[in-house]
Amino acid sequence: MNTDKHMEREYTISALENRAADDIATVRLLEQQWDDYREVMHENTARFEEAGIGMGAKTHSVHKGMAARRELDSYVGQLAYEQAELLAETAREIRSHAEFESERLRREKAGTSWG
Repeated sequence: MNTDKHMEREYTISALENRAADDIATVRLLEQQWDDYREVMHENTARFEEAGIGMGAKTHSVHKGMAARRELDSYVGQLAYEQAELLAETAREIRSHAEFESERLRREKAGTSWG
């Protein structure tokens, strides 16, 4: 294999690995943002409950508002959990694809058949 092809394959492998690393970093950022959002919503619900207790939770509108906040907090928690699962699966697929392609390109570079 000539040097130009060898260098081209090295560049392609490096670019593939860099792109996979960037994609994984993006997934991690999204995971963190969802976790932050879930935490903020949970803290907001706790503050609303504290305020509701201070105002008198027996008041119909306060009681109704507290129930709605708890329901929203639960929904956001479930949604964040589902997003975390989806993002984890996405990260696994990115890693798997990158590993497969890197191995394929390395074998091509080495002159070994693939398949």
